[in-house]
Amino acid sequence: MMPTATLTNATATADVVVAVGMPNRLCNGIPIACIGDMVTGSVVTGTLAVSTAVTRVMAGRPIGNITSQVVGVNPITGIPVTTAIALSPNVTRLI
Repeated sequence: MMPTATLTNATATADVVVAVGMPNRLCNGIPIACIGDMVTGSVVTGTLAVSTAVTRVMAGRPIGNITSQVVGVNPITGIPVTTAIALSPNVTRLI
């Protein structure tokens, strides 16, 4: 079991989950991050693409957790980048 990912969680490259999330589904007062949510930062701009919690679904969307994969491109070079959600304040909310 892994901690639930929410908006504002950071990836291993210090990029941040920024939108869309589940605005009506909260974890510790912060919207839960789901597959397809945007991630942006200085190393990667892309989407949350793969979750390791595939059996956890809210409103028809798989929710993200620590180790969920982010796929995108480097905003400066355009080179494809893959990283993972690495930091979450929700260490007591396991999925």
